[in-house]
Amino acid sequence: MTTISPDPQTLVSSEPNKVLGMETPGDQEAIPRGDSADPETFRQRFRWFCYSEVAGPRKALNQLWDLCMQWLRPDIHTKEQILELLVFEQFLTILPGEMRIWVKSQHPENSEEVVTLIEDLTQMLEEKEGEIYRWED
Repeated sequence: MTTISPDPQTLVSSEPNKVLGMETPGDQEAIPRGDSADPETFRQRFRWFCYSEVAGPRKALNQLWDLCMQWLRPDIHTKEQILELLVFEQFLTILPGEMRIWVKSQHPENSEEVVTLIEDLTQMLEEKEGEIYRWED
């Protein structure tokens, strides 16, 4: 079972342009350019690649393909694993801001863990809201 950090109420990031390691477009210069084996680095390089970085559409498309292959690694991942990576990333992206920040701070490894975290958080907040309501009566 996934555990929840001690303070789920601390859901606000102090850096508006960063979401726990996931740079926003304004932070492109912060993306590492080295040949690291870190999947997150490859994901960032793929996501924030700009057409203006290279000369011409063919070279840009080839570069994008290379970045995608480095991130998703179809040579070692199954189709299901690749789909999990894509759905996991998109699911995190569509979460409301504060919830996304909190969930990412828990370092889930897959989309099922994200769902469990959100369900646990929702239950905790509902229980806390119920306690506050009882105090007001």
